[in-house]
Amino acid sequence: MKIIAIITGKILIFLGSLINRGSTLPGKIALKIDKKLLSKLKYPENVIVITGSSGKGSTSKIIANTIKKTGIKVTFNKSGSNLDRGITTTLLKKCSLTGRIKTDYIVLEIDERYTKKAFAYLKPKYVIITNITKDQPPRQHYIDLVYQDILASIPKSTKIITNMDDPYLRKFSKDLPNEIIYYSISENKYSYKNQIFENLNIYRCPYCNTTLKYQYYNFETLGKYHCPSCSFKYEKPKYLGTNLDLTEGLITINNKEYPIGGNMLYHAYNTLAAISTLKELNISETIINQSLKEQEITKEITFNNNTKTYYAISCKAENATTYNSAIFKVINDSSPKDIIIGWKEISRRYKHYDISWLYDIEFELLTKNTNKFYACGIDAKNIAKRLILAGIPEEKIIISDSLNEIKEQINKDEVNKIYGILNFDYMEPFEETFKEEK
Repeated sequence: MKIIAIITGKILIFLGSLINRGSTLPGKIALKIDKKLLSKLKYPENVIVITGSSGKGSTSKIIANTIKKTGIKVTFNKSGSNLDRGITTTLLKKCSLTGRIKTDYIVLEIDERYTKKAFAYLKPKYVIITNITKDQPPRQHYIDLVYQDILASIPKSTKIITNMDDPYLRKFSKDLPNEIIYYSISENKYSYKNQIFENLNIYRCPYCNTTLKYQYYNFETLGKYHCPSCSFKYEKPKYLGTNLDLTEGLITINNKEYPIGGNMLYHAYNTLAAISTLKELNISETIINQSLKEQEITKEITFNNNTKTYYAISCKAENATTYNSAIFKVINDSSPKDIIIGWKEISRRYKHYDISWLYDIEFELLTKNTNKFYACGIDAKNIAKRLILAGIPEEKIIISDSLNEIKEQINKDEVNKIYGILNFDYMEPFEETFKEEK
């Protein structure tokens, strides 16, 4: 059955290439023919998996593309299909008829809830865990469930690479005997002393349940922490990012300056996770730096139109942390601005309709230096209600049916900075609507 499944999958991949169309269908059909196919493939020694609530795609892209620059052959699910059928399609492209993967490295972005199945056959050498945050409530339920799934799936021989700044991820050092390699971003000009976010992933020490104390915060619960009642605390990581400059998009890691591929804090963390992994693979700083300079990592859009500057920030629906990271960028800009918030859809994975995550977003932080708020998309009215609950005056909130309608309003506004805090599905329409035609 294995060979039949592989041949069928390869034929479907070839037919898809003829019409320039990729999909997860080949993997789906191959798994119908042989549901144990993935456990029957022969994998190389070097398997690297990137998982977490967000940042998987950007981090895996940096790692895979940089390894390729050394001349090493890499299998990589660059399409972002990170469940069984997508992973199967990726592997079928690079395997022989006997099931041997014909590359030296496999780099896979894998859904955090799928790790419990995937690690049984992949047995990764390295697992990079970017974060575990509240995400997709109808599917993920709560973060401890995701944590337990990842925890139970990691083989004893696997090395973990993760974020020292996150006390929730530090729980792995408590619960696993594995070697854990940490990275961190030091205190910087964007750090703050008093917590400004309320709906956090962790408040208390995972050892003794005492409220954690912080020397500084980088964002939400990321920062330098300690427990006043036990030995749990931030410890010096192997890879430390310093001199963070989001305007220039640069960070220094162990005395070497690197581009981070964007101007958001999460760009710095994703890039730091990737660089830490690449250094563990003994890839030279020169190749890493060159690769980072050549890659387009950012999902943000910035452009000027007449006297106005537009910023579109891509946020993951159903994930309050990604919206909070956009808000964090906006509040660090003290100039007057208009803000557009909206999405066309919530999820493509399931039919559940849930907006509970909307109430975990810290819209309360946007009350200063904002001229008007524009709510658009399928949940425009719900967004407006949430903004009112955040203490934003109702007269400042405009519900609009379309971006074109918003454009007419914004052209009349005196402010010259426009921020779009948007789901990915509104990024391209935003640019098409507001960018000056050539």
